[in-house]
Amino acid sequence: MRTSVKTTTAGIGLVAAAAIGVALLGATAGQQTVTAVPELVAATDSVDAKTRAEIVRVAERELNSKHKVEGAKNCNYYSSKMGQGCQAWCADFTRYVWDQAGVKITGTNSGAKSFRSYGMANKTWKKGSSTKKVKPGDAVTYRLDNKDFEDDHVGIVTKVDKKGRLTVVSGNSGTKSDRVSQRVILDPKTAQITGYASPVGMNAKARGDNGKADEKSNKSGKGKKQLVKKEPAKKTKTAPKPGQVEPIVIENYHLSPGN
Repeated sequence: MRTSVKTTTAGIGLVAAAAIGVALLGATAGQQTVTAVPELVAATDSVDAKTRAEIVRVAERELNSKHKVEGAKNCNYYSSKMGQGCQAWCADFTRYVWDQAGVKITGTNSGAKSFRSYGMANKTWKKGSSTKKVKPGDAVTYRLDNKDFEDDHVGIVTKVDKKGRLTVVSGNSGTKSDRVSQRVILDPKTAQITGYASPVGMNAKARGDNGKADEKSNKSGKGKKQLVKKEPAKKTKTAPKPGQVEPIVIENYHLSPGN
């Protein structure tokens, strides 16, 4: 009988412990449920301050360049330099600026949304409009139509002030939507910003190796190294949709003086 009592007491203890454990698990689960998921995908290996300053310098330089305005049928200097034809060119301009500043642009293309993919791939994508941890030199993407949730336009962040206002330089923009223009985004929360991508890595020119780091070699019969010729990229039937033209008027945007 005494043994039976001990067993029963032990059983009650186990049940109580289990109940406490379930309660604790429930509380933990509840906490996990309400915990916000960080929008910033652990930014690693982003370019240094010197490179960011160069990105800003190049972007602002283009505001006064002789080729800042497009020609007929969207023909423009920046798409041409990036190996493209006449098309909407905000993404080509952004790629051009990063490339000129020495940033590796592998993973980007003529589509504004490619900068989201670039940021996600390199773990520097920050979703949403918040300017927290956004720095000059980052690419900012946003949509131009509330009914369209694609990344329609992209530009270069050149300044973030203490109030969270952004200064952005972008192509295919301006009062006539045909040039490189600088705008101040007064309220990022209502500007339809979709996110930001930080640049990562340096291109061959910036590294100073002229691409030698990417060369592949084979040994010939005489033991000499021969470079493998790179085949030209094949054109796909589904080409990326070029970034769209920024409209003349966007709420919460102000043209900067002189632009």
